[in-house]
Amino acid sequence: MKTITAKNLRDNLDEIVKRVGRGESIKVTYRSRSAFVIQPDYDGKVFEKPGSLSAMQAYVAKVREVNKTSRKSELDSAKSVKELYHNMLDNNPKYKSDHE
Repeated sequence: MKTITAKNLRDNLDEIVKRVGRGESIKVTYRSRSAFVIQPDYDGKVFEKPGSLSAMQAYVAKVREVNKTSRKSELDSAKSVKELYHNMLDNNPKYKSDHE
């Protein structure tokens, strides 16, 4: 947790508000004593620091969940690529020749 002085808070209020809005907690001292802590109002939300390990892990978990529910392959994983290719040629009318 970052510590700043009350004077620093007054002089840089806009910057401090932005930092707290991004999820950072800041301890404020007044006359060399701890006065209070400024922390984000989460409203039940958990903010991750961008680029942190936990933020990346949360992103990867979301991507994996989307991949589970997104388009499923209609290809038979037990068949070889050659078999799948020939099945495509046999079943698709645009690949059929007029000479058959």
